Amino acid sequence: MIKINSQVKNYILVGISAGIIIGCLFTIKLYGRDIRVIIPLVIALLIFGHSVDNILKLFVIKESTEEKKQLEIEMKDERNTLIREKAGFKTNEYMLYLNTVIIFILGFMGAEFWVLCLFGSLIMAQGILSISLYNYYNNRY
Repeated sequence: MIKINSQVKNYILVGISAGIIIGCLFTIKLYGRDIRVIIPLVIALLIFGHSVDNILKLFVIKESTEEKKQLEIEMKDERNTLIREKAGFKTNEYMLYLNTVIIFILGFMGAEFWVLCLFGSLIMAQGILSISLYNYYNNRY
């Protein structure tokens, strides 16, 4: 006995039920509505809908598992992790320099003291966050 794959079985059921639906609609068009034609039409519609639903589920599951696997591989790739860490470090360093330069420029321009304190607090918050996140990830991994 031949074992049929469930996906192939669904395609066969879609084809057969579509043929029955077309035949029933053609019969209804020629001879009018009759309960002997409507019952097979309804059964064929149910089988068609169920089979199409199964086919679409298989496609969604297949695509999502492949995408999840690829995303997991990319996220765990050591090279990408190292690149992200270096980019984050350099961004943090450049933002520190930029905030310091802004404080000096505002100081020489004669800006109000509260504006200087605002940018100074940004530098302090950046330093505190950098140290605390380093310690958190150092203990976590």
